Formats: sequence, C-alpha cells, structure tokens
Amino acid sequence: MSSKISTSGRITILLGKHQASTGERISPRKLAEKAGVPKDFVYRLDSGTARHVDLDALARLCAALNCDLNDILVWETGHGESV
Repeated sequence: MSSKISTSGRITILLGKHQASTGERISPRKLAEKAGVPKDFVYRLDSGTARHVDLDALARLCAALNCDLNDILVWETGHGESV
C-alpha cells in the first residue's frame, strides 16, 4: 500500500468556498496575483502535478484563501481514501 500527498482539485474547491462565502469570484490566475505566487504554481497544485512545493508560496496561498494547509494538501492512502 503506497500513500501520497495530493493537491488535485483542492484549489478549485477552495475558490468555490471563497465565492460562496464572500460572493467574490476569483480565478486561479487572480489568486496567484493576490498571493504573489506564479500562476503556473497554482495550476500545477490544482491539477496535482506539482512535484516540488515552495513552502513560502504555499503559506501565501493559504493566507490569500484564508484556509489551513490541510485544506490544500491531503494525505491519501493507496486505496484512494483521504486520511
């Protein structure tokens, strides 16, 4: 059984929650600008293809989204279950 950290789709979910709570629609590109991170970083995180993560950039994304790290990074077991 292998486990991994997943980010796939998490940014999209958080942007949806942000819109529901504030009424403000924000795109991944706008989020990148707001957080001061490269837009490619946001897209790679959301697609689950990020191989290396800048912790400072991740912290800025969390601050911009008013979320916790575990809202973006999820530990998944080999059976696809979130822990």
